[in-house]
Amino acid sequence: MVGTWAPRPPPEDVYERLEEFFPEHDLDRPVIESAHSGGTSPTAGEVLPPPPPPEQEPQIPFPATSPAPPPSGRERLVRKGKKSIRVVAEEQKRRLSRVGKETSAFSAVLRRNTKLWGSRVEEVPPGPTRNHVIPESPSGGATTFKWVRGELIGRGSYGRVYLAMNAMTGEVIAVKQVDAPQTLSDKNDSRQTTVVQSLKLESETLKDLDHPNIVQYLGFEETPSHLSIFLEYVPGGSVASCLQKYGAFNEDITKSFTAQILDGLEYLHSRGILHRDLKADNILVETSGVCKISDFGISKRTQDSFGGAETAMKGTVFWMAPEVVNPQGKGYNFKIDIWSVGCVVLEMWAGTRPWQGDEMVAVMFKLYQLKQPPPVPANVSLSESADDFRMKCFAINPDERPTAKELRKHRYLTVSPGWKFEPFE
Repeated sequence: MVGTWAPRPPPEDVYERLEEFFPEHDLDRPVIESAHSGGTSPTAGEVLPPPPPPEQEPQIPFPATSPAPPPSGRERLVRKGKKSIRVVAEEQKRRLSRVGKETSAFSAVLRRNTKLWGSRVEEVPPGPTRNHVIPESPSGGATTFKWVRGELIGRGSYGRVYLAMNAMTGEVIAVKQVDAPQTLSDKNDSRQTTVVQSLKLESETLKDLDHPNIVQYLGFEETPSHLSIFLEYVPGGSVASCLQKYGAFNEDITKSFTAQILDGLEYLHSRGILHRDLKADNILVETSGVCKISDFGISKRTQDSFGGAETAMKGTVFWMAPEVVNPQGKGYNFKIDIWSVGCVVLEMWAGTRPWQGDEMVAVMFKLYQLKQPPPVPANVSLSESADDFRMKCFAINPDERPTAKELRKHRYLTVSPGWKFEPFE
């Protein structure tokens, strides 16, 4: 399944257009216990840096000590101590408007406090179900995380990705889902089994990770019909979708994005994780210019400090290192991700995928037999430092490729003095 990501609107726009993003739900039906919405995160954690407190407004949603009062003029949507999805969303919208631009410290604590590990998960069903109210968590039991599924926003290597909402706090999140095998035929279908196992592996690999350049994985749920991973919602698009819409990036954007990708990779490699499918489709870009590595469906955790000696041919050929195609009995290690970084940088320089014009079989031959790197398109002119960066990524001998930490220090990645990211237009 080819990875595709449509541009994803900021949460503020989602709150303004709830009917568009959650069309199957009765947004005004009271379904959430008001004493347990808007004031706590799904899991206990650190107290977030508080915004300036307005008169009689609820504090930021993680964690508060008392319930938030219903918003003025919305009493009709808060009946018998129960709130509608619309009310919870509007409360969160007001909190976001007070906080304004999130600081990096605020964002880091927010990521930690929204993790759902250990929580009981319950989906708010769509449609006009009569008298359905999400109850509070049992006393002394696990915290219950209630969520609402919205529209499809993307497809990854394994699974569909939906816009979703934390029904307790109003936070916008994403949910990656695959169908669980239902019949004997499904269970004997090797592809479906692979998809399910990949999602479980993805969850196990990432549940303890916490880095600003890695998409935050919040939780996992398995039901008779679906397997779901709950994810940080990243407004914006992927590097690939931005290239498709706006063309090749300028030098400073390429340098900034590359440095962030390497920061994320350094963190992954330090935790013993090979991504194995790094490409522009799998790097999300916030509207603020922050890059986040995503889609870990074929990632691999290893206990070997050098990245192990994997031999399985995993990944997408156009971004694949020669030793993945032809391991020559030696296997491969973390350095395959460095080759892929070179391919992504080439994408950002050219505005097109590496090996443009070549079919997959031809690329496999060039990697396997000739051990060639992808060529620089004729319309791309590189500085001396840019070409040196490229050649280091594409060293045929993986031992000669730098680590992510070493490559992050390359002189090519120095942006222009005073440069600041401006949103794509």
